[in-house]
Formats: sequence, structure tokens, C-alpha cells
Amino acid sequence: MIDRLIADPAFLPITIIFLLLVIIAIWQKLDRYIIPLTIVFIVYGVFTFFTHPNEEIKYSIPMKDIVPAVTDTSEQIQENHIADTLTVDPVIEITKEPEIIVTEKQADEKPELPDLHVNSLLMCEGMIDSLRKPIRPGKEFSITLKRVYCYSGIRNALSARTILYEWYFQGNYIDTIPIKIGRSVYWRSWTYKTISDAQIGDWYVVIRDEITAAAMDTVHFTIIDL
Repeated sequence: MIDRLIADPAFLPITIIFLLLVIIAIWQKLDRYIIPLTIVFIVYGVFTFFTHPNEEIKYSIPMKDIVPAVTDTSEQIQENHIADTLTVDPVIEITKEPEIIVTEKQADEKPELPDLHVNSLLMCEGMIDSLRKPIRPGKEFSITLKRVYCYSGIRNALSARTILYEWYFQGNYIDTIPIKIGRSVYWRSWTYKTISDAQIGDWYVVIRDEITAAAMDTVHFTIIDL
């Protein structure tokens, strides 16, 4: 019985308070209060005795079984085994030699001389003779002009020679106009061609060295019906 009362955490403080009140009542000669205090304390003791459990209830949280994770390494081992057993055949690179296509035009042409070079080549509507300057250069010219000019600036570090201006219409040869040039860093010269109404279409002029027959440069233009 005593163990049950002592197990109650409030029993000891209440007992001390009860004893203090009894001592105060005796000291103050208040004997009539001692009996009620005693009855209250006895009721409290009986109530505590019957409401307190016989045994302590212990709570425990069961630990979960820890199952170590098992990694299936069979596939990995199999992959490693396959990787070890595989053999890689060496790659043999076969290089194909580039084909050299020689056209008829390439076979006929000779390499350009390093000391003979076309610096500028263009078509224009006319020339200012005193200034040796082309007038309104372009790529398209109206048939109403009746005449177009081919202007060139040639670097010639060789001896005096003849340069050929070959005129072509729709891919067909029309005419060749020779021009003599001397030694110069920039020898300006020009030729012109009279165009008929039936010659509307694509034209081009080839500049060629007479001695070597090498094509030095080409300029394209179009005659339009305006």
C-alpha cells in the first residue's frame, strides 16, 4: 500500500502540506479544523491507493529489422565478362584517291604567266578617251545602246605583246579583237562590239595572251530588250 502511495508524485507534497496545516491549527488552538483536515487527507490516500495501477506499464517501441540491401551483381558480372571476351577488329580505313577530271577546255589552256596579270576587267556603256575611264559599268545593257565596251587593266612585266579579246554570244564564238600593250604596271585598254537586235541574251569576253594562248580572265554580261 505504501509503495502505491509513494509512487504517486503528488502524495509527498500533499502530505507535507497536511502536516503543516495540522501544526498551524494546534499552534493557533484551532482544534476544530484538525478533524476535517484529517478526513480530507484520508480520503485522498484511499482514492490514490485504488486509482494507482498495481504494476508499471512499460512502453517499448520494437525496432524494425534492418535488412541489408542486396545488390544483384549477376548482370554486372555478366556484362563485364562479355566486355572482357569481346574483341574489336581493327578498322582499316581505305582512302580513295581523288579523281582528276580534265575537261577539253582545261587541256587546251596554258597556265597564266606570273608577270602578265589582269588587274581589272569589266563591261561598260562607253569610255572617256581623255581620262581612259569607263562610263556606267555593269552586267546588263539595253539593246538600244547598239554598242558595248570591254575595259581591262593589265599588269605586263614582260615585253610588248598582243592581247586578244574574244567575244562569245550564247556560248558561240563571234569575233576576236587584238590589242597591243606595252610594259606597264597597269596598262589600260578597251574594245567594243556592235550588237544587233537579234543578239539579245548572254555574252562573255575572254582575255587571252596571243603568245601563250593562255586565257587570262573572263567577264560575263547580258543584253536585254529595253
